[in-house]
Amino acid sequence: MPRLVRTLLERRVPHVLAIYAGASWGVVEFVDFAVEEFLLSPHWTRVLLVALLLLLPTALMLAWFHGKPGRERDGLARTEKIGIPANVVLCGAVLWMLFGGEDLGAATTSVTVETEDGEVVEREVAKAEFRKRTVLFPLDPGTGLDEDDSWLAYAVPSALEYDLSPDEFFDALPFALFRERLSGLGFPDLLGIPSALKRELAEERYAEFFGAGEIERTDAGYRVALRLHEVDDGSVVAETLLEGPDLLALIDELSPRVKDALGIPAREGIEDVPVRDWLSDDSAAVEEYFRGLAAFMVANDLDGAIGHMAAAAGLDPTFTGAQFSLYLFLLSNGRTEEALVALQAAMANLYRIPERHRFIVKAEYYFVAQDVARAAAVIDMWAELHPEDAQALRYRLIVHRITGDTEAKLATLATLQRLDPRDGGVLKEIAAAQEELGNDAEALAALAEYVERFPDDETGYASLAGLRRRRGEHDEARANLERAILIEPLAPGLVGALASLDLHTGNFDEARAGYERAIGLARTAAERADALEGLKHYHRFRGETAEAIRVADAWLEEASSEIAPMVLSQMRAADLEIYLDAGWIADAADFLDESKARIPPPFDSYLVPYLESRLALASGDLGAAREAHDATHQVAQAMGHGELLQSLRRLQGEIDEAAGDYESAITGYREVMATENPGPGLHRDLGRALRKVGRLDEAEAELREALRPIPAHPRTHFEIALVLEARGDAVAAVENLKAALVAWETADETYEPAREARGKMAGLEG
Repeated sequence: MPRLVRTLLERRVPHVLAIYAGASWGVVEFVDFAVEEFLLSPHWTRVLLVALLLLLPTALMLAWFHGKPGRERDGLARTEKIGIPANVVLCGAVLWMLFGGEDLGAATTSVTVETEDGEVVEREVAKAEFRKRTVLFPLDPGTGLDEDDSWLAYAVPSALEYDLSPDEFFDALPFALFRERLSGLGFPDLLGIPSALKRELAEERYAEFFGAGEIERTDAGYRVALRLHEVDDGSVVAETLLEGPDLLALIDELSPRVKDALGIPAREGIEDVPVRDWLSDDSAAVEEYFRGLAAFMVANDLDGAIGHMAAAAGLDPTFTGAQFSLYLFLLSNGRTEEALVALQAAMANLYRIPERHRFIVKAEYYFVAQDVARAAAVIDMWAELHPEDAQALRYRLIVHRITGDTEAKLATLATLQRLDPRDGGVLKEIAAAQEELGNDAEALAALAEYVERFPDDETGYASLAGLRRRRGEHDEARANLERAILIEPLAPGLVGALASLDLHTGNFDEARAGYERAIGLARTAAERADALEGLKHYHRFRGETAEAIRVADAWLEEASSEIAPMVLSQMRAADLEIYLDAGWIADAADFLDESKARIPPPFDSYLVPYLESRLALASGDLGAAREAHDATHQVAQAMGHGELLQSLRRLQGEIDEAAGDYESAITGYREVMATENPGPGLHRDLGRALRKVGRLDEAEAELREALRPIPAHPRTHFEIALVLEARGDAVAAVENLKAALVAWETADETYEPAREARGKMAGLEG
């Protein structure tokens, strides 16, 4: 060993390595400086570190063969000629494997866009790959805080997110996203959550970091402790403890520390003002604001949220965040006129909120005015100024949904997937969009990729089961659901999905038991409402109208505590179809009268006449049906509401069919089928119209297609029986009538379709 050391010293190997290490450190420091100064990809620092370590053998060889005192040799030794190129090739291969898929360009991209005022703006925006997706959980209350002070636990992360929102490098996931999940796990107030569970929740949403901590009252005011964790391993990357009399001043101190801990670079052009300027100078107004947010996001207390937010807006009318939140809460409560007053106040004080929030307020203003075109223009400008902003693209998806442009929706989803390949949820949305377009192969491929990437997520298998069932692949669907239930055996949604599969394949006893079990497993009002929705479908499927109505009332009781009244009124109005299916016209008219009073403007302008048209059609008053249909069509066309226009085209077909204009009805049904993936109901409508015009082979083909996803559907079997009867095949017609009546075995005596089927059976058998 002494001889080896002496030889190394003689050849000056330690000296060369020391020089190599020092030079390497200098180069790393320079590159690190360049990364921060010029906003280059932070991967460059790691690339250089790995390269310098991998090239260490080259430094050793050069030191060994050229470090000996005396005259330098000419050329390279044989070992060097082979070793150095091999080391360089190995280094390149390893770097390619580690960083070949990474973006090694700038961390920002340049965009140029013309604003509403005609001004051309150029700016640098963060690329999605380099954003720091973070969940800031509520802080746990410490000493000095009582139950009335709980709003402080939610105020700190909310205010911190708001203060950091102007910087696109900070990608926040609101803690309210986890409310329902945490409520079901026994944390209804979102406090006291174990770190392991926080990490799991953040990981499910593809976050890189999560924040947790405590807040206390002290003699000096407040003490805030915040820890930032890596989601990958749960390790703490930074811990901050601050104390002071002013909560918002503490937020201003926390913000740069959070950015530094997350590795967010400092750069020019980012709005950086005290968070008080974004909120309000009135401390009482700020407190009411955060109390209102807590009431809505945590307690789901809409009335309480409205009260607190109205108080905040009253204390400071220029408090834009409070005015806009008040608008949202009032709109959700169906108080549209009051909501518009708050929205107008928010529009008048847009300067009090960060730029990206201004786009949200403007888009909402045009949405509520039913001016989809202007809302789309605002969102397009937002997306052009912030092309890597996922929230802008999510708003663009709202426009696509309203206009019914599924192709555009698919393109936007592809952009979202490119921006953040980690977000597997986008894959499920892509699958749904492909299915809407009738591209089953592409939908299956997207879901297959999802379950391969996230094999422990039961929702992937559930989505795959839904698609398999709609394709008529019931065995495969059952296998997918059973796999999902193995992963999450106590999930009521999965049990309900298996019950629906049993119902649609004719296993009625198993289906009823499954729905009841789903209700028993439900832990929250939202889960109970979903389970009751399934049971309502069961009773409606079997013609048990009275039971379906009873369950619908129970659903309303559960859903009313979870769903905003504005949305609830529209969902409840859809139960009109229960009465119409059964032929209970008088009861349907009474139900519609009750529903109309609950539907707030502006939704009543198109939903009420649409429902009136449905009722008039079922009543046989075709003139009234056409009049109400035309009124709805005018509103939908003015709004650019493509989805509603599609529904109206189908309704027009039903009106034409009822009037005896079967060819026009067939044309209408086919037009709808050409623009969307037809469900079994549309195939059944088309088959019925084709039968009435005498095109029996085509009618049977459409009805068989309707039967494929729901082989036990009684209405479809009844329609097939009518086709077979018209063809003169009474035996086969009776078989289909029997299948229908098995499903309708427990139907109410006053259920009209079952009465018709029994009458037809008696005529064919007699």
